[in-house]
Amino acid sequence: MPLLRNIWLAIFLFGDIMAQSILGFNNLDEFFAFHAAPAIAGIKPANLFSCPAGVMPQAEEILADYEKQFKDSHTRFKLLCRCRAHILILVYDTELTEKIFQKKVIQNYLARFGYAADTGVQDFLNQIAAKIAGGESFPHEIGIILGYPPEDIEGFKRYKGRNFKCCGYWKVYGNAERAQKMFDAYTLCREKLMQALQNGVTLKVAAAAI
Repeated sequence: MPLLRNIWLAIFLFGDIMAQSILGFNNLDEFFAFHAAPAIAGIKPANLFSCPAGVMPQAEEILADYEKQFKDSHTRFKLLCRCRAHILILVYDTELTEKIFQKKVIQNYLARFGYAADTGVQDFLNQIAAKIAGGESFPHEIGIILGYPPEDIEGFKRYKGRNFKCCGYWKVYGNAERAQKMFDAYTLCREKLMQALQNGVTLKVAAAAI
């Protein structure tokens, strides 16, 4: 399984991924808030994170429950991949991600990877999941749905994760000043969401209040 291990290593190095035991948090709401606050609050298209498979053996049921809780919002929870050691979870905003795929510059960029011009969010995610499950090389284009600028995705590939200008929620090779402002906003969002949860409200209520 060395190829699969390499894929998970690439996922970690790419930037938006953090693996931490749910046991480090008081509950699942805190776990999801820590890893995906910007997407849950609707200020980032998506957040992607992994956790040990043994920590969340009933991931499908857990995500289905969150889907029900957030059914009247733009927030969606998707199990993107499951392997023996890890699961890969995507939390995304349907409105923001749909807008991404409507941009001509993004359509042209994804065409380089074989995606049709009319590829939508679900088609894209299905193809990404298939690539990961099929043991292909890591699909760096997944950064598009996470809100990464194409120049940062290409820079990461070209320099193999080195020589970046700054590093936060991803490694930046383009506009570092713009990226840092976004990173600061994402971190502030997470802090506000975590604080609200510690005050006793649910994740859904906390997200609606931000």
